[in-house]
Amino acid sequence: MKKLIRLTLLTAAIISSYVAHSQDEFCITNADQIAGVQDGYRYELWSQNAQGDACMTIGEGALFSGTWNGILNYLARRGLEYNQTQEHQEVGRFFSTYDCDYNPTTASGNSYLSIYGWTVDPLIEFYIIEDWRNWIPSMAGGATNKGTIEVNGGIYDIVQNTRVNQPSIVGTATFEQYFSIRRDERNSGTINISDHFEKWESLGMDLGKLHEVSFVVEGYQSDGSFAFEELDVFISDGNVLSVDGPNSTEFISVFPNPTSGVATVKLDKSLLGGDVKIYDSIGKVVLIKKDFSEDQINLNKLDSGMYFIEVRKGKINKKTKLMIK
Repeated sequence: MKKLIRLTLLTAAIISSYVAHSQDEFCITNADQIAGVQDGYRYELWSQNAQGDACMTIGEGALFSGTWNGILNYLARRGLEYNQTQEHQEVGRFFSTYDCDYNPTTASGNSYLSIYGWTVDPLIEFYIIEDWRNWIPSMAGGATNKGTIEVNGGIYDIVQNTRVNQPSIVGTATFEQYFSIRRDERNSGTINISDHFEKWESLGMDLGKLHEVSFVVEGYQSDGSFAFEELDVFISDGNVLSVDGPNSTEFISVFPNPTSGVATVKLDKSLLGGDVKIYDSIGKVVLIKKDFSEDQINLNKLDSGMYFIEVRKGKINKKTKLMIK
């Protein structure tokens, strides 16, 4: 099950201009926001005061790209949106896989490549920053370093900051910002988003009911361009390690199972052409196959142990277990 996005470092009061998506590329002209939904993902483009040139192109699935030049504050995002009634644990475990050609091209201003979102009750704005230019929140006066988290092959510094009487999703308000900032910047990989949520909460940084979980590119007084060549922001309903209920093995057969390296995977016709994700025993995504139609998957690079295969096609989402010996 997938969902959608939204972001802003300097979140502003914005003029909402939701549009029917009639073409792939659009640019800010008068109103400073354009937003909508396509392929099950919400998209949003925002340029503060409609200053400069700010454009965004919607691609297949969750993919998007964009350019900005001469802007005050530019935000382009795509991902999952929620109705502010559930906390993240009630929705499931959040993940993202991505590969972005990220090119901030100016020496001035700053830019982020980041997971982004909001909760309410309490009102929290959060970021998991994968790459950045020129400035990060740990440099802000009054920012508090809370600790670190090591996940997905890197160390992230955790920072908390308070915004006083600033624009937010509920209007002008005072709210906390939570940041995980990756030390060794990257522009591709897997992000176990829920690991950050849980680490923040263990440090007393409480989250509320979800408004959105998105992938965003932001530029502040800068120029640049970006293009996602791969992007998925998704959840696993309930526990990715569970195969109970409707996610039964009758839809996915794997043999041999256990396997020593190569497994043949057969899918029910309702899943043919779907996306295959393999998780390890702690819920980390270790392998992805898009538009799956072949019978065999090479698992030689995976260590021995228990894994879980999840196949998603449209609104259909099925799982089964896999043992590598």
